[in-house]
Amino acid sequence: MNKVFMTGYYQGVVEVAPAALSAAKVEELAVTMTIQHLRHAGVAITTIHDFLVDEIHANERVVNRYIGDNADQLETAQAQILAGAFNN
Repeated sequence: MNKVFMTGYYQGVVEVAPAALSAAKVEELAVTMTIQHLRHAGVAITTIHDFLVDEIHANERVVNRYIGDNADQLETAQAQILAGAFNN
């Protein structure tokens, strides 16, 4: 994975996130989706962490909260974030 592709994926999530989400929830959604996508593509966890923190400048606490989650946990977190956008 090159950085341009990874950055584009993250930015794409940010751009299509529901407007009802706060900036913090949009970041959380983008982080969880990026982690899941890149792990599925075989990118090492340390590479994903460093990319999100050093290149994207995502909140390191958010990254650290989700970096060790498996696909089911990431999907659950994403569903909860999106449900919050439509239940308010």
